[in-house]
Amino acid sequence: MMQHRASSPPVWARRLAAPLFLAALGLAMFMLARTQPAWLDERIGPGLFARWLSLSVVAMSLIWAIVDFRSEDGLEPAQSRAARPPLSMGLGLLAGVGLFALALPPLGLVIACALTAGVVGWAAGDRSPVGVGLAAATGGACALAVGLGLLPPGTLLWPQGL
Repeated sequence: MMQHRASSPPVWARRLAAPLFLAALGLAMFMLARTQPAWLDERIGPGLFARWLSLSVVAMSLIWAIVDFRSEDGLEPAQSRAARPPLSMGLGLLAGVGLFALALPPLGLVIACALTAGVVGWAAGDRSPVGVGLAAATGGACALAVGLGLLPPGTLLWPQGL
């Protein structure tokens, strides 16, 4: 009896599927962020960070797709392909974006940014407690500076009880 083997998709399609799926997910996040309320002039509000984060997910996913497509065509030397970051870094970045979206309402901007920076720093490969702590502290300090210097006075920088 002869077995029929299903043909698998071409290599380029398998390699582009993940980054293009993430880009589509980023676009969906952008559309959801547009429904967030605005404070000033229909542009600035809780959805501003979500919009920029979702657009950065789209941009990074498209860059990932371009890099993978170039390497598949043989345009990238084999040694640089081996040095490329693993998929876990991209997934860690997306986990950071998701954590930010979930942590922002209950914890405030500063703590949400600190947690996000810590997760993304850990995913980028700096797994020492000092490195993750420095990434988190820097993310929190930047959020505090932006919150105090650029955002309206009613911005939720900390949990509501503080």
